[in-house]
Amino acid sequence: MPKSGHASLHALGFFVSMLSAIVDTFVFARWFRSLGDRAWAAYCAASGVAVPLLIVLSIAFMSWSGVIVALAGAVAFGWVAATAARLRAEVSRA
Repeated sequence: MPKSGHASLHALGFFVSMLSAIVDTFVFARWFRSLGDRAWAAYCAASGVAVPLLIVLSIAFMSWSGVIVALAGAVAFGWVAATAARLRAEVSRA
């Protein structure tokens, strides 16, 4: 069964947003490491490894793919929210 245009755009949006979030985790891991904040650097790197791993697992376990992709999204966008809160707190202190 061919994909609809809507489904194709949805898949493209998912790919772009997840790839961007994964790349950002490693950019911020390097930045936090340069600041000497090893805990945040480790959290960023762990999130960057966990998200693609979960996406691959969703392909391997198709019967659980919806749950696993939702977990990948929670990890990725949980990281976005935590990082944003951290950066906002730093700006507020300055």
